[in-house]
Amino acid sequence: MNTPSIDPRASTLSILAEIAEVDIAKLRGTDRLREDLGMDSLSSLELISSLGDKLRLDLQIEDAMDIRTVEDACIFVERQCSSRQ
Repeated sequence: MNTPSIDPRASTLSILAEIAEVDIAKLRGTDRLREDLGMDSLSSLELISSLGDKLRLDLQIEDAMDIRTVEDACIFVERQCSSRQ
């Protein structure tokens, strides 16, 4: 049985928009998580946890410490998904 694949970028954007309480259409790759979207360390942990749950990844917060922008988050998740395959 084929299971539909989940798009890592779309999932990242969707979860980011939900956590930051912004319209997904307004997210830009250059948006900084803290400065532009108002995320703090707790919301960053929530992001990593939610992405791990949705994409069935074991994401470590230490590995995600360099995420600064929306694009950084998307690239991080895409790499994690690629390395899992």
